[in-house]
Amino acid sequence: MSDPNAPDGGGQQIQISVPDAIKHGTYANFLVVSHSAHEFTLDFCQVLPGGDPTSVQADVVNRVKVAPTMVAKIIRALNTNMTAYEDKFGMVQNID
Repeated sequence: MSDPNAPDGGGQQIQISVPDAIKHGTYANFLVVSHSAHEFTLDFCQVLPGGDPTSVQADVVNRVKVAPTMVAKIIRALNTNMTAYEDKFGMVQNID
């Protein structure tokens, strides 16, 4: 896979390897984003239905920390992929 946004070398080939232990991924339906002067923290959570309607439990299933220099690239990649997804499957209805 070639990454045209790679910081060094532009067309550098990057070989991505996913270990067996994480190849199936983890489901998350809630995201908390926080930051410090040096990093952004993305806490991917699972919110399960049921229980006390006045209090909702969100369990962090994965925490990813990225440098501030990566945030714009992540946003662009998500935007590109969301556009491709909606072109193929239709508009996603946001539930706020």
